[in-house]
Amino acid sequence: MKISNNAIINEITAIVKYFHMWSLLGWYDIKQRYRRSLIGPFWITISTGIMVASIGLMFSTIFKSSVKEFLPHFAVGQIIWLLLSAQLTDACTMFVQSQSIIKQVSLPLSVHVMRKLWYNIILFLHNFLIIVIVLIFAGNGFLWEYLLVIPAIILILVLLFLLSMILGIICTRFRDITQIVAVFLQLIYFFTPIFWMKKSLASKQAWITDFNPFFHIIELVRAPLLGKTPDLYHWISLLIYIALAAVITFFFIKRFRNRGAYWL
Repeated sequence: MKISNNAIINEITAIVKYFHMWSLLGWYDIKQRYRRSLIGPFWITISTGIMVASIGLMFSTIFKSSVKEFLPHFAVGQIIWLLLSAQLTDACTMFVQSQSIIKQVSLPLSVHVMRKLWYNIILFLHNFLIIVIVLIFAGNGFLWEYLLVIPAIILILVLLFLLSMILGIICTRFRDITQIVAVFLQLIYFFTPIFWMKKSLASKQAWITDFNPFFHIIELVRAPLLGKTPDLYHWISLLIYIALAAVITFFFIKRFRNRGAYWL
């Protein structure tokens, strides 16, 4: 038990201890992806911005909503979704992609998780420029509710770290889970109010969002940026998700932390 507890402590402290390593590797991954590119990651920003503007204008007409109401709703939801889906998808293969390092160097698994998380955070920060532009277009000005975005994003990143650890271990052992996760994310996207609004649902269909964890996560960021205070049950839901993910993560670290290298 003592050894297992030490393994958990090592995984947590490694986030700070190996900060320079995982932050450098994450940034190196970005540079490699956009090597010899003139504007680098801003190509993601441009393509995402064009997609957000096009779909926002089209679906605002379909749902008969004003552009200033629907476009911020879609822009924030889509960009938060890109962070969530990209990290969860990458988590399924991050240990496999880092197998050369894992087999040769004994590093805490959290280093590899933070490397991939930092990579997606950088892309998210580039895409966040789109949200800023859309909010300026909406003309709401500065709102104190914007400050609620900071704790919301911090909690979301904590949850993503825990889920990434779980998925990374499971998908290293069972490679087919990667495909299941990809299909699940494609499906759940259409059940999450991103390109449609919750108010378009009938009261009997409210369960579609009430039992959708992605809705609670996205709403914690979207509501403040739209000038609203998130409902308390969104915060409670996210904290419950984090607690459950932490319990599962700690169990996985205790049980499977040293088996990953043999599964690669």
